[in-house]
Amino acid sequence: MIAKLKKFRLPGILLVGILLLCLGLFFVLRKSVTLSVNGDLQRITTYALRVGDLLRSEAIALSSQDKLTPTAETWLKNGQVITLTRAVPVRILADGKWTSTVSAERTPSRLFAEAGVTVYPGDLFLSNGRQVELDEQFPVSVQSIPLQLVRTIRYTLTEDGKNLGLTSTAPTLGSALWAAGYTLFEADQLTPAANSQLTSDLSAQLVHSSPLTIQTQYGEVSLRTSAKSVGQALKAANLSPQGLDYSLPTSTELIPGNRHIRLIRVTEEVLIEQTPLPFENEYQAVADMELDTQSVVDPGEYGLRAERVRVRYEDGQEVSRQTDSEWTAREPQARIIGYGTNVVMQTTTVDGVTIQYWRAVSMYATSYHPSEVGDTTASGLPLKKGVVAVDTSLIPFYTQLYIPGYGNAVAADIGGGVIGRWIDLGYSDSDYVPWHSWVTVYFLWPPPDNIVWILP
Repeated sequence: MIAKLKKFRLPGILLVGILLLCLGLFFVLRKSVTLSVNGDLQRITTYALRVGDLLRSEAIALSSQDKLTPTAETWLKNGQVITLTRAVPVRILADGKWTSTVSAERTPSRLFAEAGVTVYPGDLFLSNGRQVELDEQFPVSVQSIPLQLVRTIRYTLTEDGKNLGLTSTAPTLGSALWAAGYTLFEADQLTPAANSQLTSDLSAQLVHSSPLTIQTQYGEVSLRTSAKSVGQALKAANLSPQGLDYSLPTSTELIPGNRHIRLIRVTEEVLIEQTPLPFENEYQAVADMELDTQSVVDPGEYGLRAERVRVRYEDGQEVSRQTDSEWTAREPQARIIGYGTNVVMQTTTVDGVTIQYWRAVSMYATSYHPSEVGDTTASGLPLKKGVVAVDTSLIPFYTQLYIPGYGNAVAADIGGGVIGRWIDLGYSDSDYVPWHSWVTVYFLWPPPDNIVWILP
């Protein structure tokens, strides 16, 4: 019995040892790891010995461009993290050329390096039109990566006469200036145009515009202009002077410091102005018409004087008138007045005395005497009652007269102030009577040979 037990003891011990060894290997080889494939994480319990074994056990195939961390030959450890980044198509546009590749890299710097593209400070990097940084990390789950390298360009700008060296990655001159902080106005003078392609040999000129106010008859016009002279500014505003127009300051002067210009619109109008010319009176004797009566034989006609007048307007307001020429368009026609020359003897009773006369005239009567003027008259007759002073252009010397309230008289004196229908009645000192009144003077018959036909 004891011999039998000894016979089976050794195999049993061996069997137990093998079981214990297997159990130990089970616990030693069993591992829990984390696998990340393009950012997708999964927790895996595995008995694989190496990283490659794990991927094969999970049926995950590798390409030569994929990026595996750690490598496939690395022994697995419990709790280890395995990262697999799949290679994706990459297209790079640089210096006008396309480069296509497949890569597991996710930063522009490594992708450019793999493609053999050298980058320089100031270059611009775009992906699908979006600016990216050189060390920016693309998502690991991305399906493809497009990249564009825009080279920085050096160009020259002459700004208001000052030369500047600038750089930009913008495609056009206008966008480059905008990126450099320049605000461009439509009135600015930029050469070449803002939409010109930016090249390394480009030399641009920029003349800035400034605000300007132009005062017109209709109000103020505000604009921006890069013009230097007043005339250039008015032309830019489509307000160039026309004809007689002028500006303050003048068109040839520089724009003033207050940036204010006044434009005066000038127009002229030529008028024909007419004024009447008065006609003269001409007198014509009419034999069958009684003395001291008149009638119109011909009414006459006004003449006409014409003037060509130039009227100047500034901003619609008249400022001057100038006569260019004048002429008589129609001569006046004299009015013909007929006056009577038929002398008729008249009879009347005045102061109780019956007299015969051929003319009666209303005259203003005054009186004088020797103590005022002396006793000798212009005719040589002594000054006394019955001698009167008259205007001899109307009443000839020695005309016989009768003055009511005075009596018979003879025109035999003159006086410095006796003019027209004024009669100065003579007296002696002893019988002087002062006169200051209107009176009817009768011219006694017979009439003289030298009658004054028309009395004023």
